[in-house]
Amino acid sequence: MPSSCKKCNTAITPTVPSLKCCICGVHNHIKCLDISKAQFELMKTISGLDWKCLECRGLNSTNANASKCKCCEIIPELKIIIDKLSQSVELLKNQLSQVKETPSAIEFEEVVQEVTDRQIRKSNLIMFGVPEQASNMSSADRKVNDENYVNNFLFQFGETSDIISSKCNRIGRFEPTRAAPRPMRVYLENGEQVVKLLRGIRKNRDIINENQIYKNVRVSLDKTPKQRSYYKKIRQELQERKNGGEEGLIIKYIRGIPRVMVANNRSNDRDSNNLNK
Repeated sequence: MPSSCKKCNTAITPTVPSLKCCICGVHNHIKCLDISKAQFELMKTISGLDWKCLECRGLNSTNANASKCKCCEIIPELKIIIDKLSQSVELLKNQLSQVKETPSAIEFEEVVQEVTDRQIRKSNLIMFGVPEQASNMSSADRKVNDENYVNNFLFQFGETSDIISSKCNRIGRFEPTRAAPRPMRVYLENGEQVVKLLRGIRKNRDIINENQIYKNVRVSLDKTPKQRSYYKKIRQELQERKNGGEEGLIIKYIRGIPRVMVANNRSNDRDSNNLNK
């Protein structure tokens, strides 16, 4: 038959911590003795530590040494130690939560690099579909042809005719067997020129599509790898929502950040930059 707690008279089970008197063998739940689980666990680690119940301490009251067990001497000290440890643990938890909320030095450096990279790229355009000249032409001649092609395109279809590219170059290594032409990075003076050119190109998109020389050309902002990765997710979201039956969806930039939105008027459609095509 299982033992019962001397104080609450309920059964002693392995799942509820208890102490057994080293003299009479009576059990008491630690909660009935006002001993915390942390104190109990610490007591178990102390070798030779015996515990006496209150009755057995009273029976041995004639012997001053016998009336006190080692537990009686150590529990007050344990309570002080446990309290201090609890305070230290709470302090460490608070410090840890602050560390989690504060970006690490590496994360901060990545943010700085991303901001710097975007600042550099905001004066650039990326052009796709610009024909690449034959491999028997020198690299210098190919570069001249590329610059002439780009500047003619910008002159004809940009919103202003006074903007020309100061520099442009192909992205990637030249390969004669490459099926599609390499993209081109076009360097302009500032971000305002980029905005004007994109506005003019959007306005003239139908004309460009009918032009035999420039119909395959597409122009976009010079995005960082993180921007391209995010934009790819937005395009996937757009496609998934369209497949789910939603209609009139576009990708619209709000404060420079692309979002999937419902085009409820013509102005939204213009502001979407035709990104949903």
